[in-house]
Amino acid sequence: MNKEQIKITSKLRKEFSEKISLAGETYLIDSEDLGTKNPFIITRIYHKGAVVSSHKIGYRDILDKPDFNSKIIDLMQRQQKYAVKALKFEKITQNITCKDYIKETEALLRSNNQKEALQLLTNAMYHYPNNPFICSYQGCLEAIVNKKYSKGVNTCRNAFKVLKEQVPFGEEFFFPILYLNLGKAYLAASKRKEAYASFKKGLEIDDVNRELINEIKKLGTRRQTLLPFLKRSNPLNKYIGKLSFKFKRQTTII
Repeated sequence: MNKEQIKITSKLRKEFSEKISLAGETYLIDSEDLGTKNPFIITRIYHKGAVVSSHKIGYRDILDKPDFNSKIIDLMQRQQKYAVKALKFEKITQNITCKDYIKETEALLRSNNQKEALQLLTNAMYHYPNNPFICSYQGCLEAIVNKKYSKGVNTCRNAFKVLKEQVPFGEEFFFPILYLNLGKAYLAASKRKEAYASFKKGLEIDDVNRELINEIKKLGTRRQTLLPFLKRSNPLNKYIGKLSFKFKRQTTII
């Protein structure tokens, strides 16, 4: 974008605009400096004469700079570029199907790009707020990435409800992936027992699901308590368990 595009409307105010075409539609993007008394740059996007989007940024912090004029021009250019980029991104994502989002999410997770996957899902939820799989993946990553454990688990659990409403018969076929994500959310919250139960429920439906099998293996098999008639959390079971572990360790060393 050239500085020659800027149209000086007064000594204090500047403005420039451009037209772009996206998907056969023409948009006018207009950026205007509101002046030093109201130090803001506002960029409006017009479609068929109506404002469809606007972006506003302040510049009070550069009013006293010696190179103010060049800085304000640079700021307007960047604001204009940002508006164009945002519009293009919005148009592109509108054409992405739900399956595309899920496929890309799974690819990002396989490459361990969890933060990027969550950003993608946040955008996906805007377009597909009632999709149970997008809901499930987002809940899982909310717990893992943002450490919002309760929100993540509840979002994953809600995905089951959404699925049942949309597929009242035979919805169990889709449950394994929901149980997988719910289990991972529980793991992030350090709830191993609940995570294990979730993974097991998924395997009851799909006993060859590799991801569920791997998660079960990672958790390992817990030793049976020495006093099975008492809860695992019972202080007596914990004490005897520690003594047993210590005794076995000493025996191994000897």
